[in-house]
Amino acid sequence: MNFFIMVSLFLSAALGVFRGIDLALLTDAETGLCIVGSVWLRYGALAVAVGAAVAAGRCCKPQTDALRGHCMPSGVVALAAAVCYGEAAVLRILWMGSSAAMLIRAALEALCAFWMIGLGLSWLRKDWKTPTRSLTPAVLGSAVFYWCVLARFMENSSSWHRVAPTAMVWQLLAGLVFLSALARALYLPGTSDGRTLCAGGLAAFALCLCWELPTVLQTLVQEGGGALLTPTLLFRLGLCCVGVLGALSAVRCTRTEQDA
Repeated sequence: MNFFIMVSLFLSAALGVFRGIDLALLTDAETGLCIVGSVWLRYGALAVAVGAAVAAGRCCKPQTDALRGHCMPSGVVALAAAVCYGEAAVLRILWMGSSAAMLIRAALEALCAFWMIGLGLSWLRKDWKTPTRSLTPAVLGSAVFYWCVLARFMENSSSWHRVAPTAMVWQLLAGLVFLSALARALYLPGTSDGRTLCAGGLAAFALCLCWELPTVLQTLVQEGGGALLTPTLLFRLGLCCVGVLGALSAVRCTRTEQDA
């Protein structure tokens, strides 16, 4: 594995540990405000991890053709993401169907689940084929992240002193960049930018998995298994799966580079 990618993965894991300690001991659970230390320490830790991820992705020479083949771990994670987004879409319609905005988001989540199913099945096949016949499902499936960024600004504006809402925007953007680059690598391999894919994947790992997982675990501890029946937590679990996909994609690309 590329040395810089190893450093990036280590820093991202350290970010996750830091975030877990921060949520447990240094942040008020009800308001989300920091009770110990400056809020800028949190943003600084995020900046270091994401900066290292982007730098590692940009300085390597990934081979995106490595993604166009069989990979059991990637296939399983993609199917897990499909389950999360699919269930989130169904529950959102059942619980929040009266809102037009929620219906649009549920439809986009369902499209994302559809693409993830195709993505997972394609990676599980011995004779790899593109996840879907056209690029349209990938584009529409990724659009849920763009929609959520807009919704975050319109519905949940907050000050910089609450880290979670601001970080969520970064998470969604990282997921959008990674999935867009991944779709381009799978459907249009001759035009794909491997460095962007690798950088986006590593950034998604840092933000969507390592930063998000402690929040998911805290929610499960506080609310119990019933939280798994809420579309919000299921969407967050889907984000975690996207983060895992980002790391797997970066490692697969650079492993081919080293073997060559």
